[in-house]
Amino acid sequence: MVGISYGKFRVVLLTPKAKLLDCRCGSVVLPAHDGQLGVLRNHCPLLSKVGFGIMQVREIPDRSDAFFVINGGFARVSENHMTVLAYDVITFEGKDSETVEAMVSHAHSVVAGQEYIRTQQEAIDIKKAKFIVHMAELASVGAPGTSG
Repeated sequence: MVGISYGKFRVVLLTPKAKLLDCRCGSVVLPAHDGQLGVLRNHCPLLSKVGFGIMQVREIPDRSDAFFVINGGFARVSENHMTVLAYDVITFEGKDSETVEAMVSHAHSVVAGQEYIRTQQEAIDIKKAKFIVHMAELASVGAPGTSG
C-alpha cells in the first residue's frame, strides 16, 4: 500500500500533575470516546476526546511496552507526533514490584467482592479495577491466574 510506513513516531502522555511518557514508539492504541483509536507513523492529523480504558504504547526502543489506564482528556496527532492530555492515569511505570503486586491484588479484590453496584462511584471503581487487572495481564505483572 502506498503511504504506509511502519517506523517510529513520538508520543507524549501528560496529566495535570506530570509528564508520564515521552518517547518514540511503533504504535499506540487508546480508548477514544467512541471506540478504540490506533495510531501508526504517518497517521493523518486528528483531535479526539479520550475515553476510559487502557492505552497501549508498543515497540518502544530499549525498553518494554508501556500500558496506562486512562480516563478522560484529549489526544492530538500531527506530523508524527502524538500528545495525550489525560485527566486521570494509573500506571505500573516507575513503581517497584511490591507496589505493583499491591495494586493488582487490590484490583482483584474490588472486582471479586462487588456483586451488586450500589452507587455510580462503586461502578467506576470496579471498572477501573478491571482495567488494572487487564493492564497487569498485558504487562505480564501481578499474580498469575487470578484474573476476575
